[in-house]
Amino acid sequence: MSAWEEVQIGDCRLILGDCREVLPTLPMVDAVIVDPPYSKRCHEGHDSAGAQDGPRSDLGYSHLTHQDITILAAHYAQICNGWIAWMTDSDLALFVRQSLESVDRYAFAPLPFYQPGRSVRLSGDGPCSWTDYIIVARTPGGYVAGPGWNDKARMGGKPTHLMRALVSDYSRPGDMVLDSHMGAGTTGVACAIEGRRFIGIEIDRAAFDIACERIDNAYRQAPLLPILPVKQIQEALI
Repeated sequence: MSAWEEVQIGDCRLILGDCREVLPTLPMVDAVIVDPPYSKRCHEGHDSAGAQDGPRSDLGYSHLTHQDITILAAHYAQICNGWIAWMTDSDLALFVRQSLESVDRYAFAPLPFYQPGRSVRLSGDGPCSWTDYIIVARTPGGYVAGPGWNDKARMGGKPTHLMRALVSDYSRPGDMVLDSHMGAGTTGVACAIEGRRFIGIEIDRAAFDIACERIDNAYRQAPLLPILPVKQIQEALI
């Protein structure tokens, strides 16, 4: 009997559990698109900030260590036969790239995701800049946020348009996409809209429940939503 809980919604298999325990049990997937926690410097100020900064929402997760990254890279390389797109910050980008290359995955230089006007994230949920980085095995040039991209469902999450672009760039219709740090399920939402199968793992119950609801809603609304052409998405690329 598994130590985790599973929910199936359409072509999305959602797993509530620790990805370190779940990953070795999974079948092969076609792509990994993941936005795990970032570096210690990025997150450590959240709980230690003084009262003058006002109340802080609980992040619900901690930073990644180099050991975490090494373990995740090995798991991804073992179960993924396609692209790996790994979002991170500037502090960890080089180590993520080196870790993927150490398991025989050729990784290009970090791609930027630039969201002009984004609030400086001093609360510790992300880098204090307008740019995140994506380590992948090929490079379409980067991503720039446009109108309507500020629709994150959870602190630290990513816009639906970004995840739809990544899903379209790094997988094909019908492919199985894995996100081992699902959060509020934006990658699953993108897969439901773009016609991909999905496996999502999340350890936090509150985030998992949000993901289940959002992915279920995405399937209900999918017939009413236009498939966003890749060329239209790429009009905003660097």
